[in-house]
Order: sequence, then structure tokens, then C-alpha cells
Amino acid sequence: MKQYTLKVYPQGQARKTYRVIEISGNDTLDRLCEVILAAFDFIHEHMYEFSMTGKLYSDDNYSCDPEYKGQPSTDTKLDKLGLQKGQKFILHYDFGDDWVFEIQVQDIHDEKTRVIAHVTEEKGSVEQYPDYDDWEDDDDYDEEPDEAIEARKENKKYLDMFLKDLKASGISAKTIQNHMDNVDFYLTDYLPFTDEECTDMKAGAESFNLRDFFGYYYIHKCMWSTPNNLKTTGASIKKFYKCMADHGEISIEKYKELCTLFKEEMADWQEECRRFNDDDDDFFLF
Repeated sequence: MKQYTLKVYPQGQARKTYRVIEISGNDTLDRLCEVILAAFDFIHEHMYEFSMTGKLYSDDNYSCDPEYKGQPSTDTKLDKLGLQKGQKFILHYDFGDDWVFEIQVQDIHDEKTRVIAHVTEEKGSVEQYPDYDDWEDDDDYDEEPDEAIEARKENKKYLDMFLKDLKASGISAKTIQNHMDNVDFYLTDYLPFTDEECTDMKAGAESFNLRDFFGYYYIHKCMWSTPNNLKTTGASIKKFYKCMADHGEISIEKYKELCTLFKEEMADWQEECRRFNDDDDDFFLF
């Protein structure tokens, strides 16, 4: 039996708020959820899931209420997860307010007797239900801009085009899904919010956007960032824009420019990702 030391951060709080928890490998993810929520003084009254990839609502996530036979469940014991020192994963709690707790495995060691889960270190606090009464009159609060909504609609057309070509290529369904997830994240979760103009698919082929995404955003903002994941995401983006060039949505010259950028800078981005992940002090910079 193993004992795990986990450092837990509520997403969006940078390093100002965290809890360090020690818990037995014989405890389940359900128990870990209880301990995390209690550590931050949250009321345990909503559904939740654990994601090893950082992606919310994935069929591969460990769910407190599995929807189909064989779906991973939160009654799984920690020792069954194959956790490694330095690994990161998330607790997604309350599917309405979408609280995300980022978890890093700080240490793993064998234990002779089962440890009772407890908090060993804490810093800062966060409110589960902050007072939003004043928000309605706050001129600085805006809903998602219309331009971003339109960009999402526009990008769906290109994603459908890409999916059709991937299926025609004969590659496996799992590989297709990975490519689609990577490109969808770039097009709909990153591009529309890069500047006030809510850039769309074509702007995504521009070097300045690619450098910002791979050289900074993916490394610092994505829980699942590793040098290998960064490279595979780059391969998906490259394949997507090859599809766009083949269909005349971008020029061949623009696609070749993109390929040159990846060839010349991918190794530097991967090295930056490696150094960022190895630096515990800089792990949660927002």
C-alpha cells in the first residue's frame, strides 16, 4: 500500500491558495474528493469527476455517476491509478459552477499502516458561493461577445470538413478523436479569445498566433501539457491546416510557412514545456 502527498490548487487562484494532502492509496477517488472539498470548506452537494488529461466531460474521466457500463468510476482506489511523482490531474466539481481543482502528485512512498487522509499544509482561502449581487451593475462584466459566438459557428464548418477527410484516410477512430480534440481546442477554446477581433480559423495559421499558443498558452494554461502532448497537438494542427490548404481555405504558401515554423521552433517549445513542468515553483502561473 502506498501513501500519496498531493498539492491541490483551485483553478484561477494562481499560487495564492492551495492545500497539501496526505492520503492512502487504499482510499478511493470519492474519498479524495471529500477530503479536498472539506479542506477548502466546500459543501459536498454536487456531482464531480476526475480527469487525468485535464479535459472536462470526457468519456475517459472517472465519474461519480457513470453513464454506461465500463466507464471509469470514482470508486476506484488511488493505488489502481498508476500515479507517478510529478503527475498532474484535476477534480472537476459542480457541473453548474464548474469548480476545477488542479492536483499535483508531490510524493509517493510505501506505508506499513494506513494513513488517515489529512491536510498537512494550507495557504489562502476561496469561497464556494461568493456574493454576486453587485455583478449585475458592474460595467466591467460582459457576456461572451457576439464575435466569439460567430467564430465558433464558423469554425464548426472547418472541423466538419476535417473530420470527413480524417475518416476517408482510414486511420483509427481513436486517432481521429485525438486529432479532432486537439484542433477543436485550438479553434474554439483559444483562437476566438486571442484579441478583441476574435480571430478565426485563417488567423490561426498565422505565425504570431501559433507562437503564442505553443510557446506560451499551451505550456502555462493547459494542465495536461507535456513535451510529447505539445508535439502531438502540433501534428494535429499541421494536419488540419493541410486539409484547409487542400480545400482552398488557406494558400499552399501559408501552409508551407506553418510547416517551416513547426520545424524550426517545435524543439524550443518542447524544451520550454519540459522546464516549466520540472519547476514546481512555476507550476501554476496564470
